[in-house]
Amino acid sequence: MHPPFASIVLVVSLACFSLAFPLLQNSGITTSPSAANGQTFDYIIVGGGLTGTTVAARLTENAGMTVLLIEAGADDRNDPRIYDINKYGEFFASINGATYTRGSKEQYDAWSMLLEPSEANVGWNWAGLWGYMKKSEAFSSPNNVQASKGAQFIDTYHGYSGPLGVTFPEPSAMYGGPQQPNFISTIVGLTGIKHTKDVNGGTPNCVSMTPITVNWRDQGHRASAPEAYFNPVENVRTNWLTLTKHQVTKINWSGSTLPLTATGVEFAPTSGGATRYTAFARREVIVAAGAIQSPALLQLSGIGDPSVLGPLNITTRINLKTVGRNLQEQPMSALGATSNGFDVKGRGPPNAIAFPNLSQVMGAQANATAAKILKNIPTWAASQADAGLSAAALETIYGVQADLIINKNAPVSEIFYDTGYPTTVGIIMWNLLPFSRGAVTLKSADPFVYPSIKVNYFAADVDLDVQVATARLSRKILTTAPLSTLTTGEAIPGNKVPDNAQRGTDAAWKAWIKQNFVTVAHPVGTAAMMRRSLGGVVDAQLRVYDTTNVRVVDASVMPMQISAHLSATLYGIAEKAADLIKASQ
Repeated sequence: MHPPFASIVLVVSLACFSLAFPLLQNSGITTSPSAANGQTFDYIIVGGGLTGTTVAARLTENAGMTVLLIEAGADDRNDPRIYDINKYGEFFASINGATYTRGSKEQYDAWSMLLEPSEANVGWNWAGLWGYMKKSEAFSSPNNVQASKGAQFIDTYHGYSGPLGVTFPEPSAMYGGPQQPNFISTIVGLTGIKHTKDVNGGTPNCVSMTPITVNWRDQGHRASAPEAYFNPVENVRTNWLTLTKHQVTKINWSGSTLPLTATGVEFAPTSGGATRYTAFARREVIVAAGAIQSPALLQLSGIGDPSVLGPLNITTRINLKTVGRNLQEQPMSALGATSNGFDVKGRGPPNAIAFPNLSQVMGAQANATAAKILKNIPTWAASQADAGLSAAALETIYGVQADLIINKNAPVSEIFYDTGYPTTVGIIMWNLLPFSRGAVTLKSADPFVYPSIKVNYFAADVDLDVQVATARLSRKILTTAPLSTLTTGEAIPGNKVPDNAQRGTDAAWKAWIKQNFVTVAHPVGTAAMMRRSLGGVVDAQLRVYDTTNVRVVDASVMPMQISAHLSATLYGIAEKAADLIKASQ
C-alpha cells in the first residue's frame, strides 16, 4: 500500500430544474459545453472531488435549487479498479487510501482560536464538527470474523445513517495473520502507547485497528463521494447537472467595487485551447478544486498577491496576498523487513496504525525537542515569512501548533503497518504536523499551465528531527519481538543507514530520508480559514474575504494539519458547509 492521496473522485448527475425557473434544456452527465454554456444555475461548484460532490448532493436535496458541477476529469464509474479496495496505487486519478481516522479534539478547537472572536460561535471546533463527520457516515460494526482479527469499535463514535460506508476490511480479506497484532504489541512495548478500541473519538494518541471507507452493502467495494452521495439518487435527483472533461478557467465578476459579487464562471475543455464558455450563478460560486487548484483558480480570477498577478497581466480584483500560501504537506518514508514465510492470511488492505506523541517518538530527547520548538518559533517564522502573511502572523500560528504538540498531546507522527509495502513486513511513516510552510503560486496566466508548488520540506529543522526519530522508532519496531519473529531481518533502509547502538546516526538517517522520501499528498492550508490579520483567505462562513458569494470548501481551508488522514474531516467540513450555505438562502 502507498500513502493515501487526497480524493479526486468524480461525480455524475442528472439535469437541473427549479420550481421558480424554467427546466434546463440539457440534462444528465455530459461532456458537451453547450449543456451549460449561457445557462444560469443557483450554484456552480468547481471540482467533483470529495467536498464538491458532498456539497452538491446536499444542496440539491432542495428540488428548487439547481446546481452545476464542473469537473476537469472524466466519468470513471465504469472502471472496476476504482471500486477494488486493494487496487490502490494503480489508479491515483480517482481514489484515495480509504483510511478513516479523525484528529484530536484540541486540533479542531484550535481552528476557532484562529478566527475572529465574533466567529467563535459558528462551530469550527470538535463539538461543532464531530456531528457532521458522523452525519456523513454509515458505519457497520465488525462481525465475529472481523472481531476475531482485531477489529473493535466504540458505538458512540460513529454515525449509522449517512451516505458513506465505513467499516473494516471485508471479513475474508481482512488480514488474520500474526503481523498486525505483533506490530501493535511491539510498539506498545517499546513506547507505552495505548492500544485502544477506536481511534475516531477525538483522542488519536494510540495504536488501533482502523476502519476504512468501503460500501459494506456492496461486497466491500470502495466507498467514495459519488458512490455514496450520488449513486443512490441518480434516478431521482433532477436538479443537478455535471459537466465533465472541462476546467473552470476563472470566476467572472460584476463590477469592481468591494465586496465583489461573482456572476458565474468561465470554463474550457480540459484538453486546453483558446475556446471559452460561460455559465452564470444566481446565488454562489463554490470552489472545491483542492488545495492546489483552488488557490490557483482564485489567483487566475484576480484574488491574490498583486506582485504575483501583475507580472502575469492579471488584474488584481482583491489584494489578498496569502492566497496559495500556508501550504503544509507531509513527507513519507518507508521501511521494511524480509518475511520468514509466515502466512499473512488475507489480502487486506492493512489497517493497523499508530499515532505516537512527541514523548513516544523522541523518547529521552522529548523535553529538549519541546524546548527547541519554543526557542526557534521566531526564527522559523522570520525565515518563512513569505509563506504566510508576515513573520508575526506565523509566530502566532506556530504558537498554537506548538501548544497542541507540547501541551495537548497531539500525535506528531503516523506509523502505518503495511503488509506488502515496501516489503512483506513494511512500515510507512511520516511527520504529521510540520512547521515548514510553502506556497502555490501561478507562473502563467494560462490556466492550463500548472502552478508552481513550493512545499519547503524540512525548512524548519525540527521537522527532520521528528522524521528521523520516527524512522529510528520504526527500525526498532521491525527488529523487536514479537514483530521481529516474523522476519529474517531489515531490508530497507538496511546498510544504507548502518545500524549501531543509536539505531543509526542522525547524519545517515537524514541523508537517506532526504534522498528517498515522497509526499503523502495531504496538502492543506492554501486558502486558510483564519482571521485576515493572520493571513486567512476565507472567514468562518468559508466565504472569500471581500466577496459576497464565493466560498471555498476543501482541504485548502484547513488552517493547520491534523493528526489523521483527511477524508473523515473533509466529509465533515463539506456537510457543515452545506448547512452554512443553506442557512444563507
